[in-house]
Amino acid sequence: MRKSKVLIFILSLLAIVCSSYADSKITQRISQFSNDKVNVWKTVIYHTPEKKLKMHRHEYDRVVIALTNGTLKITNDKGKVHYFKLVKDEAYYLTKDAPGEMHSDENIGRHPIKLMVIELKS
Repeated sequence: MRKSKVLIFILSLLAIVCSSYADSKITQRISQFSNDKVNVWKTVIYHTPEKKLKMHRHEYDRVVIALTNGTLKITNDKGKVHYFKLVKDEAYYLTKDAPGEMHSDENIGRHPIKLMVIELKS
């Protein structure tokens, strides 16, 4: 009987640790490289609304390479929504944002979306 209580305690503790670890994952941009011609960063977007990328804008054209499959819900600061379906290992060319417009990116899937972004400064 005592062994089963110890096992239940250990499993409960493990569940708490795993839950805390899952909650600590944050949506982020990770800088890779920058010079006067390009900025390169990796973006990881987790799948909960509170972990979406905050409002931001892109001043330059960019190439996005999907490192995973997924769909982004993109909402601009006027409430207009569109969806961007990403296919792993595919590259996409995106133009700079309209003057003054901002947007947020939300992962509407169940798994993290990982992207490599190459922003073209010239």
